[in-house]
Amino acid sequence: MYQGLFNLFVRFLTHESSDIDQINTYQGNVYIEQGSLIFSLTDLFDFLQSLNIIESSEGDKMDYKDFQRQLYQSTLNQDLKAYGGQVVVHHSTGKVETNLYRLEHCSESKT
Repeated sequence: MYQGLFNLFVRFLTHESSDIDQINTYQGNVYIEQGSLIFSLTDLFDFLQSLNIIESSEGDKMDYKDFQRQLYQSTLNQDLKAYGGQVVVHHSTGKVETNLYRLEHCSESKT
């Protein structure tokens, strides 16, 4: 799961994303705004499932709680910094499921 999500984010940051059309046609809170990728965790989970990116280590479909747990235990922001990106809170609702997050370019790129 992590590698697929990370690769998607890196492709977006490096403008190599073959997924841009799919993002633009997705009917939910995964969209592009002013060059940043905006998403809610629940819609990101749904979007990744639609791309067949999410599965457990056993190859089964992953559920949302496992996705959320693995995401929070990952080093995603640390790893994205090498590609000039970071995920930040875009709009806080006070609830993780409904917060909006933003994948944006940052100035700490090592590439």
